[in-house]
Amino acid sequence: MGKTENKIPRPTIECDCTTDITKATECFQCGIPITGKPLKYKVDGQFQDFCCFGCYLIYKTTGIRGEEGTAVAFLGKFGFGYFFAMLVFMLSTYLYGAHLTPDDPNAQAFVGFIKYLILILATPVMLLLGIPVLRNAFSGGRINLNTDTLIVLGSFSAYLLSVYSVFTNKSAIYFETATMILVLMTFGRYIETSSRAKASNFMKELLKLSPEKATVIRDGKEIEIPKEEIKVGDIVKIHPGEKIPADGIVIEGQGHVDEALLTGETKPVLKKVGDELYTGTTSIDGAFKIKVHKPADDWTLNRFIKLMKEIRSTKAPINRIADTIAYYFLPVIITIAFGSGIYWYLNEGFEKALIVFMSVLLISCPCAFSIGAPLALWIGLSEAMREGIIIKGADVLEKLSSVKTVFFDKTGTITHKDMAVSYVKATDGETISKACAVEKNSEHPLAKSFVSYCMEKDLCKGYPVEDFKVHFGYGVEGTVEGERIYIGSHRYMEKLGLPIPDQLSKIKSEREENGEIVIFIGKDDKVVGVVSFAQQIRKEAPKVIQVLKKLKINVGILTGDTPFFAKVLKEKLGIDFIKAGLLPEDKLKLIEKEKEKGRTVAMVGDGINDAPALAKADIGIAMGCGTDLTRESANINLLSDDLRKVPLAILLAKKVKRVIYTNMFWAFIYNIIGIGFAVMGKLTPIFAAVAMVLSSAFVIANSIRVKNW
Repeated sequence: MGKTENKIPRPTIECDCTTDITKATECFQCGIPITGKPLKYKVDGQFQDFCCFGCYLIYKTTGIRGEEGTAVAFLGKFGFGYFFAMLVFMLSTYLYGAHLTPDDPNAQAFVGFIKYLILILATPVMLLLGIPVLRNAFSGGRINLNTDTLIVLGSFSAYLLSVYSVFTNKSAIYFETATMILVLMTFGRYIETSSRAKASNFMKELLKLSPEKATVIRDGKEIEIPKEEIKVGDIVKIHPGEKIPADGIVIEGQGHVDEALLTGETKPVLKKVGDELYTGTTSIDGAFKIKVHKPADDWTLNRFIKLMKEIRSTKAPINRIADTIAYYFLPVIITIAFGSGIYWYLNEGFEKALIVFMSVLLISCPCAFSIGAPLALWIGLSEAMREGIIIKGADVLEKLSSVKTVFFDKTGTITHKDMAVSYVKATDGETISKACAVEKNSEHPLAKSFVSYCMEKDLCKGYPVEDFKVHFGYGVEGTVEGERIYIGSHRYMEKLGLPIPDQLSKIKSEREENGEIVIFIGKDDKVVGVVSFAQQIRKEAPKVIQVLKKLKINVGILTGDTPFFAKVLKEKLGIDFIKAGLLPEDKLKLIEKEKEKGRTVAMVGDGINDAPALAKADIGIAMGCGTDLTRESANINLLSDDLRKVPLAILLAKKVKRVIYTNMFWAFIYNIIGIGFAVMGKLTPIFAAVAMVLSSAFVIANSIRVKNW
């Protein structure tokens, strides 16, 4: 892999990369980090940084920043090019029939006039659409062996050959082919850029939903400030019906909040003291005071925007394959062109050799190939985002299409995240209160359920906790009022050497037989309490498992829960591969074992306690991330807790892959047949034009089919 990448030329850019992308200034127009020296142009009286003159020109002509401006520029160029190219195409049809009247001087004179008219009409298209591609192909004082170079060779070979034929009165005139290559390429890139713009706009529109101003309490006074001036530690006041201006923890108030824009859940969420509110969501009936606990860059909506920029800069392996093919294909084509040119020069002279040489370069242009993969990928990413599936890059989407095994975590994934406390027993109420204080520091779903139960029962006393520690797969501990409190599984108590009283052990056995999860509370050197949680399987889980099996994907469940509930899952879901009582490292071993079989493995979890497993799998899928994009271990974030999004994402990825390989197949068929005709000296203008148009039109239409998945 490394050797191949060393041979592939660097992506074509307008400058030499010298700056770390994480520290680089963003382009004023496209927003992509400038890894070299930025170009400075004056905008509204101030100098702004641009990555290239093209971005500056786009902004000056459209007045629109970002992908929208680029899409509008591509659309404008396409409209201009299409108008002139169609005129060229229609006038060229007259040339196709010129051989029918070889002895008519008037007809031949008109043909000569048409040739020059076509030359005049085609030249602006070559300048406007062809020069930017030409700069990409030959930038930095070197030839970049990529698909743009092949497009340049094809389109400009057709144009220069046609110019030669006009002035020497030859029949090899391919102006319509030269212009249509560039027009179709521009249209494909417009659709690709438009899809990227829609993906970016989805997040930007969410950002606009946050209020411009916020009411904060400073020095005991309420003041209104722009949201950009909100700082960590500020107390923000929110009235019923208002939108939340910042991410923060509720310190006063209670009410329902509409989080549908972030999570996709239409049901309002009840928020109380200790809960977190998120930027852009709406308070329906509650008045809150929240304390801002993280900087603006880490607010949920801002992280969405940052994530989109990261996605936009990714390149799928299939695109790198295209560049690799171009790297080797270009020398082969040039060799064939020179070889056939020499052959025809020796047999029929210079003019025939020149026509054959240029014809080979013309017909080898991979217009359809160059736009097929990126177009389908970006439409796929856009469609996924519309469904609330955030796929972190085109490379992830491609890899997802080859998944052969899907492992699910149980808690919060196969079962509902919020489990109800069904039974609590402890030596005294203070033990429960102290356990609640410790669990407030944990992100585990069981901890959240226990804290909610304690708050409803008014058992939370607000004890301060010192030296809090998390033992993944076991439990948590912390010091409260001088006592060391331990909360966790039976295995955790054994690890600590704390004996479990027979009465509590009997309760554990009874509860586990009912499929409940049991944890213990330890204090100093003994176990003093037990808590049981009832869990419910998601109603969509059986259908999801059936769909994955129909896709011939192996399905398994990896859980740290007891074998009792694993048996229930096996019966209700029909899954044979269920491993219970696992520690995080046990899950990693099972994933690695599956990968060693040559299978692409996806792991689905809640993204918090399953971080190691999500990172170990080829594809990590974190559920319910509508308000938490800090789950960096996942490759895919599902904005809702809907388990059906998992097979949906796989189906989309498979559709995109089928479309891409179909595009490649037809592009290569066209190239192989066309090169054969060109080498034999039998490439006619009408064949080149029709084949080019049909090939590219098929690829574009086929890529758009991704929308109908």
